[in-house]
Amino acid sequence: MRMKVRGVIRTTRLASAGLGVVLSPIPFADELLLVPVYALMTGSIARAHGVPLLRAPWRRAAVAAGAGLALRAAGNLAFAFVPGVAAVSNALSAALLTEVLGRHVDGLCERASAKNASST
Repeated sequence: MRMKVRGVIRTTRLASAGLGVVLSPIPFADELLLVPVYALMTGSIARAHGVPLLRAPWRRAAVAAGAGLALRAAGNLAFAFVPGVAAVSNALSAALLTEVLGRHVDGLCERASAKNASST
């Protein structure tokens, strides 16, 4: 994993955890706001690999993000009405999902970059 990609994932992970804490009193609000955050992360990772934005793995990243956000929402629902615990749960699950999604997108972009290099 490239250093720049690590930085993108780390920054996005911190932002996602912050959103999880701030929005924990409002069920599912953070899931809605994490969608554009993950889109920005995907674009940044693609750029770091030299993959043009139009060739970034948008569909595969969106499917993975959607599945992860749905699982996260279901898991966080158990703690949604416990003050304090909800904030911690939201922050941890957002950070974990961001890390997993970032690594997945990094792998997809790495393969796309190698494919572009071999075709030229």
